[in-house]
Amino acid sequence: MNELKPRILIVEDEKIIGLDIKKTIERIGYEVVNIVKSGEAAIDLTGELKPDLVLMDIMLSGGISGIEAAEAIRRKFDIPVIYITGLTDEETFHKAKITEPFGYLVKPFDQKGLHSAIEMGLYKHKIESLLKLKTLELEEEKKKTDKLLLNILPAAIVRELKKNGSIAPRLFEAITIMFCNFHDFSGLIQKHEPVKVVGQLNEIYHKFDVFVENAGLEKMKTIGDTYMIGGGLPKESDDHALKIIEVAFKMLEYMNKLNLKQLPEWKLRIGVNSGQVVAGIVGTHKFTYDVWGDTVNIASRMENSCEPGKINITRNTYDLVKDVYDCEYRGKLNAKGMGEIDMFFVNGLK
Repeated sequence: MNELKPRILIVEDEKIIGLDIKKTIERIGYEVVNIVKSGEAAIDLTGELKPDLVLMDIMLSGGISGIEAAEAIRRKFDIPVIYITGLTDEETFHKAKITEPFGYLVKPFDQKGLHSAIEMGLYKHKIESLLKLKTLELEEEKKKTDKLLLNILPAAIVRELKKNGSIAPRLFEAITIMFCNFHDFSGLIQKHEPVKVVGQLNEIYHKFDVFVENAGLEKMKTIGDTYMIGGGLPKESDDHALKIIEVAFKMLEYMNKLNLKQLPEWKLRIGVNSGQVVAGIVGTHKFTYDVWGDTVNIASRMENSCEPGKINITRNTYDLVKDVYDCEYRGKLNAKGMGEIDMFFVNGLK
């Protein structure tokens, strides 16, 4: 099978010179797709014929110069241009250089010089096209990596990690942590088809993720049937507790609607606490943004001490939401190493 000849468009306002260049190019072994005299015609025919290369005189008939036509061709069609000109002044050369030509031939030129310029122009364009393709592929991979990181870590943490290469642990004085868990999840697995139950759990978590993202909160992690979120970190805010309770009610409402439609019946418990934590990155290969401190432990205890379908909060959180939400005192929890902790059910908006 014969290799296709490179196709070349000649742009030359002198007919005799254009025909002479055509004969030379055809002797070398290229195909001439056309000869035109103006920059406007060069742009139109380049778009129509899609040649592999354009030989462009700088002084042309018509309203635009060869340099202007070459700039338009490179911008619109990404086709290499070689200048063929009798102009050798520094100003013309400088203007031509700005358009990044793939060659610059000064008239009169011989067959060997023309052949070398065309081959080099085609080769440079091929390499440039490959580099552009690789750059696009790298950019796509970078987007995928960034998206994956954003699925694992908060956006602010990703930015800091990319900028500094590491994340320093940070103390947050006032945040809110929420744990939610499904009562008797192991019983659901035993009574119903495990694959179906885990599939439903995945759908539930997907919906929870939407609630959390829309509220501007941070999903910290999931551990089996336990779902953990935080408010007021890594971006600090004054309404972190209110947003957490708002999302908690959306979760309960969603679960109630879900239970009306299908089996098994999911019984959600929610525990919330507010206070001080230390947050940072753990791991070197599989990053996790995590939080530590009694605030986290107590939030987990609030969930463990909650009743299905309820939101159980500490006094710390109660003090932050009591003006907006109706709360019911339910006694104290004797937490080992932490003393007695007041607990409240959140019944709804006042």
